[in-house]
Amino acid sequence: MVQLIILLNFIGMVFELFFFIIAVFLLILLFRKYRIKRYNRTRLLFIIFLNYLVAFLFSWLSKFFVVFQINMAQDGSIIAWFYNIILDFRLSALFVTFAIFLSYILKLNIFEEGDNIIEKFNDIWDNIVIIYVMFTSVFVLIIYESGNTFLDVLASLIVLIYMVMVYVPFLQRALQAYHGIQDYKQAFLSLAMMLISFMLIFLNFVIDRLFIFLGSPGFPIFYFLVWIFAIVGIFGAYYGYKSPKSSEE
Repeated sequence: MVQLIILLNFIGMVFELFFFIIAVFLLILLFRKYRIKRYNRTRLLFIIFLNYLVAFLFSWLSKFFVVFQINMAQDGSIIAWFYNIILDFRLSALFVTFAIFLSYILKLNIFEEGDNIIEKFNDIWDNIVIIYVMFTSVFVLIIYESGNTFLDVLASLIVLIYMVMVYVPFLQRALQAYHGIQDYKQAFLSLAMMLISFMLIFLNFVIDRLFIFLGSPGFPIFYFLVWIFAIVGIFGAYYGYKSPKSSEE
């Protein structure tokens, strides 16, 4: 069983490395586009993808630790704690949570009037979004228990709920803008593709965690779909980024 887990993690490590290299390449292209015209929206989009890329990196590291049987979890030190939150995907979940919150700020920047982002947080829903990001961060870093597969599924589900809370209204506004505004149509369509892809990433991740909770050694088809949707989402954002209309904002 141990050898099977190592083999599966090796396959996952190689698979993720391939897509991670593609993601890094696209992120570099995004950064080059951002340097041409430095707007708040393009900077936010770049930082969002940077957070997702860091989450992907820690996901890859967790498999690297398993494959090469690196164990730093025994001495109770800060290094051991850091090792555990990487191995259990908690650090990845944290950076995904940050990316979701930044996506909400991006939505406010695109669709709400005014230049001061603080003034745009002015209703109950905005406060709920802020409270939820703090709750999610505390859960994945403190409440979550290493090796507890039930809490593993619960943590993934909490992040997915947060993603749906933020991304579904964002998607609705992006599609309305696509159908109602003549300018930036490609940018809004690409943004919609990004939002759908990222929601499908975590939906498949939750299903993957659920399979593990039910006794699977992991790495069903849903795991591989996670990374496929990740690249689709990043490519969608870059495609909108490089269009002549979207590059003006």
